[in-house]
Amino acid sequence: MATLIIVPALSGCAITTATTPLTYQPQKSVAALPDAKNVVVHVVVKNEKKHKRIGRKENGLGMSMASIYAKEPISKTVQDAIQKELVARGFGTGNGGPVILNATVKEFHNTFHIGVIEGEAVARLSMVVAVMTKGGKEVFFKDITATGKTGSMISSGNNAGIAMDRALHAGIKTLFDDPAFMQALFTAGKESQ
Repeated sequence: MATLIIVPALSGCAITTATTPLTYQPQKSVAALPDAKNVVVHVVVKNEKKHKRIGRKENGLGMSMASIYAKEPISKTVQDAIQKELVARGFGTGNGGPVILNATVKEFHNTFHIGVIEGEAVARLSMVVAVMTKGGKEVFFKDITATGKTGSMISSGNNAGIAMDRALHAGIKTLFDDPAFMQALFTAGKESQ
């Protein structure tokens, strides 16, 4: 009988739709790059996810329940994250910038995994990023896949949001840690003058 009481309690309002903010925390200890101030990047993000939701709650038996949605559009969240990292490195950002950064989000969602003692929220991000000159010449292309996880006793929107934030941080770090990406921004800037 105790099991019947505990299982529903662990699912935490599984029948109620949740909306959660996604909060990107920029990388720490990033320095402005020489000559980055001469490069202005126009960041365009397109969301090609099939569903508007970012995941589903689960009950204590692992059955999918109510949907979880992001507070802001995924395209805006990813665009803001990329722009924060560009600005931190000294680049300018804005519409009409001669360097175009196109990012297409293919997948960005969370799945809960129920464990014996504790479950886990696992988020997955898949996106492609291209850097282009003002004239339309592609100078960089990268396919990025990243995951984020957090322990989760309850399949809540909050726990999904934490995992999603971690997946986004890992994906953006993968992009900005690539020397070819940074070089492409400068190359596109020179070729667009």
